[in-house]
Amino acid sequence: MSTLSQNKSWQRFVTEMRSTYKSMDTEEKWDLWVVRPIGFVEASACRRLHIHPNAITIVSILFGAASGYFFVPGNVPMVLTGALLLFFANTLDSADGQLARMTKQYTMLGRVLDGFAGDVWFFFIYLFLMLRMVAMPIPFTAIEWGWSSFVLVPLCGLFFHSTQSTISDYYRNIHLHFLAGRDYTELVRSSELTARRKAISSWRGWFEWLWLFFYASYTRKQENWTPRLQRLLQAVGERKTGELPEEFLHEFRAKSLPLMPMTNILTFNSRFFALVIAMLLGMPWLYLLYEMVVLTCLFCHMRHRHETMCEELYHKWFAHES
Repeated sequence: MSTLSQNKSWQRFVTEMRSTYKSMDTEEKWDLWVVRPIGFVEASACRRLHIHPNAITIVSILFGAASGYFFVPGNVPMVLTGALLLFFANTLDSADGQLARMTKQYTMLGRVLDGFAGDVWFFFIYLFLMLRMVAMPIPFTAIEWGWSSFVLVPLCGLFFHSTQSTISDYYRNIHLHFLAGRDYTELVRSSELTARRKAISSWRGWFEWLWLFFYASYTRKQENWTPRLQRLLQAVGERKTGELPEEFLHEFRAKSLPLMPMTNILTFNSRFFALVIAMLLGMPWLYLLYEMVVLTCLFCHMRHRHETMCEELYHKWFAHES
C-alpha cells in the first residue's frame, strides 16, 4: 500500500473515530489518546458482528467486577492483572457508547446500564479491599484495621465515591445538554421516570419497573445535590436549545467548560491510577485517603463553582420571567 493510501486510510479512521465522541469539551487526554482509539476498534468489530451496545456493557461489567479479586495489596502480578482487567472493562465501557453513536442504537436502558457498570466495578473492588484490610495494620501502628474496615471502606464507596461520580456525570450531561440539546444527551428528570414506572400495570413489566426505580433514585440524588441548577433548568423549561438566547448558551459553555476537567478527575481515570499505585505499594488506605480528602476537596470546589454559576445565570437571564 502506498504512503498516500495509508494516509487516506488513517484520516478516514480518525474522522470516523472522532464522530463517535460525545464532545471534545468533555473528553480527557488519556481517553483521547488511549481509551477512545481502543474502544473504537472494539466498537467497529462489534458492529461487523452485529453485537448490540448493551451486550458490550454487560461484558464490561463482568470484567470490571472480576478485577476486584486481583487487587491484592503488595502482590505485583495480581495487582497488574486486576489493573489490566479494569482497563479492558473501561475500554468496553467506551466502546458501547461509541457503537451506539455509530449505529444510532440509543436506549434509556443502555444509558442506565452504562452508568450502572462503573458502580458494579467499584462495588467489588471495595468489597475485596474491605475484606483484605481487616488483617492489615493501621499505618505506623501494630493494630489491625479489623472491623473498622467494614465501616471505613463502605463509607468511602457508598457516600464519597458514589456522590462524586454521580454529580460529576450529571454536570457533564448538563454541559452537553446546553451544547447539543435534550435529544442528544437524553437528559431526564426523576419525576418523568417515576411517572413512567407508576404507569406499568402488568407484572410482565417487572424488569422495566425495577430499572426505572433505580434510575429515578439515581437522578433524584443528582437533583437534590444541585438546587440552583434545578432552578435554572426549571426556568429554561421545555425550550429547545435553538429557542434559548445564543448569548446565554455561549456564557453557560464558557463558565461550565473549566469545570469539565474536574468532572473527569472525579469519575474514573484518576481513581484507576490512584488505586493501582496504592495497591502496588501495599497501602490500600492511601487510596481511601485520596478518595475522602483530595477528591472530596475537589468535589466541594467544583460543586460550589457550578451552583454559583447557575445562580448568576438564573438572575441574569431568567429571573425577570418569574
